[in-house]
Amino acid sequence: MADLLVFLRRFKDEMIEVIGDSVNHLLTLILVFMGSPERLKNPHMRAKLAEMLECLMPPKESSASAGLVANYHREQLFHKHPLVSNLAETLMAVFVSIEMTGQAVEFEQKFNYRRPMYQVMEYIWGIEIHRNAQKVLADHAEECIEDPEPPLFLRFINLLVNDAIFLLDEALSHMGQIKEKEAEKETGAWQELTPQQQQENANSVRQLEMLARLYNVLSKDTTHTLQNLTSENQSIFCQPVMVDRIAAMLNYFLLHLVGPKQKNLKVKNLKKCSFEPQTLVTNICQLYINLGADKNFQLAVSGDGRSYSKELLLQARQVLKKIGAPGQMQAEFAGLVHTIQTAAVIQQREQDVLTDAPEEFLDPIMRTVMKDPVTLPSSGMILDRGTIARHILSDQTDPFNRSPLTMDMVQPNTELREKIEQWIKENQECSTVE
Repeated sequence: MADLLVFLRRFKDEMIEVIGDSVNHLLTLILVFMGSPERLKNPHMRAKLAEMLECLMPPKESSASAGLVANYHREQLFHKHPLVSNLAETLMAVFVSIEMTGQAVEFEQKFNYRRPMYQVMEYIWGIEIHRNAQKVLADHAEECIEDPEPPLFLRFINLLVNDAIFLLDEALSHMGQIKEKEAEKETGAWQELTPQQQQENANSVRQLEMLARLYNVLSKDTTHTLQNLTSENQSIFCQPVMVDRIAAMLNYFLLHLVGPKQKNLKVKNLKKCSFEPQTLVTNICQLYINLGADKNFQLAVSGDGRSYSKELLLQARQVLKKIGAPGQMQAEFAGLVHTIQTAAVIQQREQDVLTDAPEEFLDPIMRTVMKDPVTLPSSGMILDRGTIARHILSDQTDPFNRSPLTMDMVQPNTELREKIEQWIKENQECSTVE
């Protein structure tokens, strides 16, 4: 059935509309089984239902001859179906289940499954009932963030960030490799090769371009989904379990897109690689703006020692001006740059106080002074609560011995926390005296 619907969507799309109100039965089938492992255990089959869901969407472009009612039944489907309020939650559930199957899933297959999901998410974001449903899920995730089983919305956005990091990193890496190959050809290095070697190099470039195109298209979908979600659900993204990762991700990619490394991405044919740097920079800067009012995010951006610098956001501001971004966006980003720079100065003073902290005060993974140390019950290791919470989102095991682990099992280390707080207080007093 799924293959038939995909075939009709591709070659005879109007036939889907011809069946009229019967499309309601198809959506009922999809919603009942796609989000329910109890009814349909195979996660790959549930992901196939998401492809069917995309087929039921009204086409983005309708022929002029089709008339105003050409997509009437499919448009009504996403507004008035009796179960449609569950669509966003169901879609997120199957999105997450692909990652949590316990089976090795090739990345091409995983992203082939998720590609239609991104398209559906983009479409339903424009419909109020679905935006409200996602807001409810985000609020619930924030209320239950310490639950033993991480809330669905939190797991979903964690995977979105994982995907964005992987896809953009791979896209930029492949663009860099293409640039190197083009430079070799321009310098005449290829002329010294045999005809067979030249052909192999040409084939390699074509393969790199194909992969770069795949990664660029998917990364654009992922960042745009994040842009939509952060426009109305800022608080959950700025929780300690998420904020450092998303800030580091934005800084890292901005560094490659507007910093000195951008020259590595200037291949001859950007269109062939589906690389739209202006769109990408705009989307990333909008993410900064969406989250920028939250102090946790401001501090996470300025505290990112890997990619952040005072010049980075100033360069991004100049790029926005150069590409003609909307005036309001430029003004909002400029204001945010000033706010983050001010936060960075204050944060640096606080970090100076933490210099030469005793080893027992440092998180063994992040190597930063712990704010809320907890002891892992199986390995006995002590980590910051935020560090282990981020790990458990993707892998519910002790990172030191692979024993099962959930957040309700970690034990607060109150004695160590008090020692850390006392040490910080004494250092601050000494710093003030000096």
